Amino acid sequence: MNNMRYASSLFILIVLLLACSSTSRVNVQVMKPAEIHLTGVKKLAVVDFQGPGRSGSQIATTMQSLLLQKQQYDMIERDRLKQILDEQNLSMTGVVDEASAAEIGKVLGVDAMIFGEVTTYQVERDERGVEKVERKEGTGKYEWVEQKNIFTGRKKKVKKEIMKTVLVDQHYKIRRGTVSINFRVVNVETGQLLAVHSDSKSYDSGKVIEGSGKSLKPQGQILAELSRDITRKFVNMVSIHEVTQQLFVEPGKDNIDVGRKYAENGLWPEAVEAWKQAVQILPNESAGYYNLGVAFEIDGDYDKAEAMYKKAMALKQKKRYMQAISRIRDARADQAKLEQQLLDQTDDEWIE
Repeated sequence: MNNMRYASSLFILIVLLLACSSTSRVNVQVMKPAEIHLTGVKKLAVVDFQGPGRSGSQIATTMQSLLLQKQQYDMIERDRLKQILDEQNLSMTGVVDEASAAEIGKVLGVDAMIFGEVTTYQVERDERGVEKVERKEGTGKYEWVEQKNIFTGRKKKVKKEIMKTVLVDQHYKIRRGTVSINFRVVNVETGQLLAVHSDSKSYDSGKVIEGSGKSLKPQGQILAELSRDITRKFVNMVSIHEVTQQLFVEPGKDNIDVGRKYAENGLWPEAVEAWKQAVQILPNESAGYYNLGVAFEIDGDYDKAEAMYKKAMALKQKKRYMQAISRIRDARADQAKLEQQLLDQTDDEWIE
C-alpha cells in the first residue's frame, strides 16, 4: 500500500470541459478529506453485519471491496478473517458490540473493526392499479379531406376515417424497496466508538404500464443497488474520496471568448494567456477576471483564484462569482484537512 500516491495529485485530479451553448461547463474531479477521520487506524477488519438472510454478509463484502479500492487501509481478507474467527469459536456475525469487537480485534491484529446491523431490507409487494387514459379509435365513418403533397405542393382530396377520443383502462404496477443500515467503527485498543452512522435509502419504480415493453427491476437488484449506495456513502465518510465539481467558463468579447475556445479544447496555458491579455484590454469586463479565477482554481492556486473572483465581483454582482469565492475558501479548508489526513495515514515504512 502506498498512501503517498495521493500527494502527487493532492486536490484536483481530472478536468473535462464541455460546450454548453455560449457558456462552457467544466467537470473537475476533486479529492475531498474524510468527514470522519479514523485517527491512527491503518489496519481494518469488516465482520458480517447482523441482518435478515444473507444481507449482512453481502453488505460486509461490499464494504470490504469499496475500502480496498481506496487503498488507504490494510484490510484483512474475508477468508482469513473467517479462519481466525472460527479458531476462536465465533461466527462472522459474532462480534456485534464494542466490547467483543475490541477483544476479537486484538486477536486479528487490527486497529479498528467495522460492524453493524441491517435494520430494513425489503421490497414491498407490487402495487397494482388501473387508471383511465384517453385513446383515439376509429368510428368506421369517413370524410373527404384536402391533403397537400410535401414534395410537389399539389393538393388533392383523400378519404380519411373520422376518429374519436375514448377512455380506456390502463393497468400498471409500482415496485418499492427500502434498505436501512447502522454502521459502527470501534477502536480495538480502547473499545471507543470512532464512528457511528445510520442511513436509509428507498427505491420507487414509478408506474410501469403493462404491455409497454418496460419491465420492473428485479427485487435482488433493487436491494443490491440500495445497499451499495448506502455503503459507498459511509466508506466515503471515513475515507479520502473523489467528488465531481462543476465550474463554468463564461463567454465575452474578443480575447475573453478566444480564451474560452482554447479552454474548450484543453489548451489551458493558451486560455490563461488570452484572458490575461483580455483583462488588460478590457479591464471592465468581469468575465475575463472570472475565467482567470477558474483556471487558477483548477491549477490549485487558490490565492490567485480568489483574487480574480473578487475583481470580477467588484465589477458585477453575480451569484456565480459569490459562490466561487465561497468555494475557494471551502477548498482551502479541505486541502488543509486532506494534507493532515495523508500525513496521519503515512508512516516511515511506507516512504521509499
